[in-house]
Amino acid sequence: MKNLSPKIRPLRPTRLALSALVLSLVASAMIGITIIILGDFSETEMRVLATAGTLAGYSILSLPSFFHMERARYTYLTLLAIPTSLAFLVMILLLIWSENILFWVTEGTFWKTLGSAGVIAFAANHSLLMLIVTPSKALISLFQWATVLIIATVGTLIVIAIWTEEMPMRLLAALIVLDVLGTISIPILAKLFRIR
Repeated sequence: MKNLSPKIRPLRPTRLALSALVLSLVASAMIGITIIILGDFSETEMRVLATAGTLAGYSILSLPSFFHMERARYTYLTLLAIPTSLAFLVMILLLIWSENILFWVTEGTFWKTLGSAGVIAFAANHSLLMLIVTPSKALISLFQWATVLIIATVGTLIVIAIWTEEMPMRLLAALIVLDVLGTISIPILAKLFRIR
């Protein structure tokens, strides 16, 4: 006799992140429409709307981490990206909801920590996004890793600048241009060489 019970598949991290993203976007839209039509734009309503938007942003930010975690690739980078993204989310939610956070905000330590967590989270997830592409040519792979190194350098320079309040603007601007160039061109080159 056949087993008629449905197979229960484990919920994959990427599917979980996508589900959370869709739910956050739907919730943000519904909350936004409700506030616009029926609300009086009170402080609580604006905080709820900001929270829904923050959760949607977190889901988008964390997608590359969940993609690689699911495939057990780039474990160390994933272990850096997920906690820093979560810390960034928690700090933003604290900023939205906590009245007592103003003590830390005025001291500046909170802002520097928030900025550092955000930069590290974005840099780590941006690197993981670049590593989703699996190039067929060694030269493209070299460019891919060079771009990841540039992303890490830009992130490090920004974190140092947050804490020292000194920023090498020309060097940083040049690296950001190279970062953008690599981010745009590597997926295109990988696709072109795969088509041939």
